[in-house]
Amino acid sequence: MEFVDIIAREAISLPIEKQKEVIYFIKFLKEQQLHSFASSEVRTTEEIIAFFRSFNADTTGYNFDKEEANSH
Repeated sequence: MEFVDIIAREAISLPIEKQKEVIYFIKFLKEQQLHSFASSEVRTTEEIIAFFRSFNADTTGYNFDKEEANSH
């Protein structure tokens, strides 16, 4: 069983107000992660992929092209 399944199972047993708190806490953790990510200087490819994976972003087949990014 994945963590997301455990979290969902536990949250569903809570009153609706407590479920909202779980959502707020998740948002807080994501913002904290974003702040932590932005404040660091250098990231490895694996760290970047892990960061975007936390947002369910599909990075499959993505190749960063520095020249293309700077051409605009």
